[in-house]
Amino acid sequence: MKKDAPTLKTVAQLTGFTTNTVSLALRDSPRVAKQTKEKIIAIAQQVGYVQNAIAGSLRSGRTNTCALVMGDIANPLFAIKIKAMEREFRKLGYQIMIFNTDEDAKQELDAVYTAISRKADGIVLCPCQKDEDALNLIRQYDMPCVLSGRYTEPQLEDAVIWDDRKGGYLAAKHLISRGCRKIAWLGVTQRISSARDRKLGYLEALGEAGIAPDPEWVVETSPIAGDIEDMVMKLMASGVDGICAFSDLIAWEIICCLEKKGIKVPQSVRLTGFDDAQKYMHIPYRLTSISADVNAEAVEVARLLSLRMSQRDRPISICRMDTSLMEGASSL
Repeated sequence: MKKDAPTLKTVAQLTGFTTNTVSLALRDSPRVAKQTKEKIIAIAQQVGYVQNAIAGSLRSGRTNTCALVMGDIANPLFAIKIKAMEREFRKLGYQIMIFNTDEDAKQELDAVYTAISRKADGIVLCPCQKDEDALNLIRQYDMPCVLSGRYTEPQLEDAVIWDDRKGGYLAAKHLISRGCRKIAWLGVTQRISSARDRKLGYLEALGEAGIAPDPEWVVETSPIAGDIEDMVMKLMASGVDGICAFSDLIAWEIICCLEKKGIKVPQSVRLTGFDDAQKYMHIPYRLTSISADVNAEAVEVARLLSLRMSQRDRPISICRMDTSLMEGASSL
C-alpha cells in the first residue's frame, strides 16, 4: 500500500510545535530559535518531508532558480562552463535549468519563453546571434540576464566574455614565431561576436609581421557543417604551413582529416585551437590552444546575475576574461 507523503502537519505532530513554527523553521526564519530549527529540520529529514517550492515561491515572489540557455551542450566547452556555473549558483542558493538551443534561433526563443513561464529568477544566455527575438523577449519582461561568451551591439545586457581578440592574436603570433608564413584562419560565421574578435586578432598578428593573408586562407565552417575535410584539403593544396582554428573542436576535426590522408601535425602543418577544453579532459594529444579561467568566469557570471536580480537599474557591466596561450604538440 502506498504511504502518504509527510506534510507540515506530520512534522509538527512529531516535534510538538505548531505548523506555523515548523514552516518558519524550514524557511530558516530568524523568528525561530536555533535549537528549535535544528530539531525541526532533523525530524523533517528523518521522515522525508519535501517542502512545496511552488507555494514558497508564491509567498516570496522568487523560485531560487536560474536558467542556463546554451548553444550546444555536446560541445565540451559548454559542458565545462555549465558545470562551473552550476557550482557557483548553488553556492548562492540557486538551482539551475539547462536549455540546449543547437545554435537555433527558434529553439533559443522557446527556451527563454519556458524560463520566463516557469518564473526563473534570472537567465544566463549564450546567444546564437541569428536574430534578437529571445533577447527582445527578455527585455520585454525585464528579466535579469547575463550574456555568456558573446556580446551584442549595442550592449544592453551584462556580459562575461573572453578577450577573444587577444586570443586570436596570440594564436597567430605563436605560429609566426614557429616560422609559419602561410597561415590560414578556419573560423565560424562572423555574426558571432567571438568569431569576429578572434579573426581580428589573427589579422592583427599577420599585419604586424608584414604577412598579407591570401583570401582563400580565411574560411568559415562549423563542426556540424560536414565540410571541414574539403576545406582543410584545399588549404593544404594551397601550401599553408599553419592553421588557426576557431575552437579546439574544429582543431581536433582538422587533425582527424589530415591523419586520414597521412598528413602529420605539426610535421606538415602547425595548428592552434581555442578554448583549451582539453585541460578538463583526459586527452593524450595536447593541442596548442588559447585558454581562460573558466572557474573565474563562472564566479563572475553568477556574481553579475545576482547583482542584476537585486539591482535592476545598475549600469551595464562587461567583464572580459584574460586569455593566454597554452603550448602543446600541435604547433611545436
